[in-house]
Amino acid sequence: MPGKAGKKGKKKGGKGKKKGKKKDETAEYLVKSLMRSYEKFCAQTDSQMCPSIKQTMKTCLDDSKLIVKFVFDAPSTGDGGELPVLLDPLLAALRKERYIHFKDLYVWNYPMSYENVASLALLVIKPFYPVRQIEMMDCLLEAYSVKRFSSIFNSCDTLSVINLDYNEFGDKGCEYLCAGLSGNKTMLSVSLCYCDLSKESGKLLGNIISTTTVQELYLDGNNLECEGTIELIKICVDQAEFEAFQKAEAAKKKLEEEARLAEEEKENRYNKLGTSADDNTENELKSLNKSSEKKKKKKGKKKKKKQPPLPPPVGPWIKKLHLADNGIDSMGKDRKLAPVICMALFKKLLMFCEGIEEIDLDDNLIGDIAAKELMDGLTFRKAEKLKAVKIRTTHRMDDAIFSAILKMGAGLKKKKKKGKKKKKK
Repeated sequence: MPGKAGKKGKKKGGKGKKKGKKKDETAEYLVKSLMRSYEKFCAQTDSQMCPSIKQTMKTCLDDSKLIVKFVFDAPSTGDGGELPVLLDPLLAALRKERYIHFKDLYVWNYPMSYENVASLALLVIKPFYPVRQIEMMDCLLEAYSVKRFSSIFNSCDTLSVINLDYNEFGDKGCEYLCAGLSGNKTMLSVSLCYCDLSKESGKLLGNIISTTTVQELYLDGNNLECEGTIELIKICVDQAEFEAFQKAEAAKKKLEEEARLAEEEKENRYNKLGTSADDNTENELKSLNKSSEKKKKKKGKKKKKKQPPLPPPVGPWIKKLHLADNGIDSMGKDRKLAPVICMALFKKLLMFCEGIEEIDLDDNLIGDIAAKELMDGLTFRKAEKLKAVKIRTTHRMDDAIFSAILKMGAGLKKKKKKGKKKKKK
């Protein structure tokens, strides 16, 4: 019996010493398991591994690091008899291994079928996958595929960035996307460049940026025109103007209150001088010293605590708005007046919106009068010492106006895109 007791004690001691990570929790083990599963599913579907992901896996194995970002860039196989590169084996491997460490997924130049989109949606909607960014660029997405994808937005608490550039799903796809974004409180950035959107999408997207947390909107290469652009930004402009008015009123009331208190204090001093000035002043000094000492003690006791970051605000507060090459010119409705009316709204946005950071209006022939509206907005912003805004416009305007805009709004670089620019029909 004593021998048995000794053995039990030894076992307990042995268990207590093992405090390190288990073998199946290390980065090397997790990546190796994922790679094996990916190879297995590729063999089952007569396909090959994505070269970029295969290389990333090997690099992470060598460095003993977890893979956080997956870039699925399918190369063209041609007629050389090579096996195709498919997305489904990768999604199946992530699902089988329950690989919860990936945060960003980029799919480039791959024809996404409805089944592919549904499979991706079923994977991402699981609460243990902390996905923050999904990019499907030039994937031939149809409107009904966008509908399936956008149905998961309000169920993914971590998803904050989506990029669907170069997918010509049109206004119908935009309508489905906006329906999925309705009431969203996590999405921060939406990119829909070269998606064949018309002015009809302007109102839909305007409603989204005014009722959700979306703060960055990239819409280059569409056809919103002046009418769609006005619908897009008018609620943001109204909100910015209202907030500026409220701020001015609050500052005015504060000054009036300070003046009133100063006048009352002045009157009290004159009244106190007539009755035992010396005694009163001594008492006042004592009380002031005591109160200041108490305040110092209280200040000494206070400790600053690190507070968690606040959730993004819901409302019409846009930070980055890119509308290059959108037909914002004098060729649409109202002809020559349309760009002026549109830029007058941008002028108000520049004057009153403190949070705006970037505006891209390149490749839109707005004309000299409309361009002057932008220049006036930037001049006002500079005079009020508000935060500088990066802005880009076409050079086809009066040289003096263009130079002024370039000087006051310099710094905006073109957004880098994967793939070639498509021509609008």
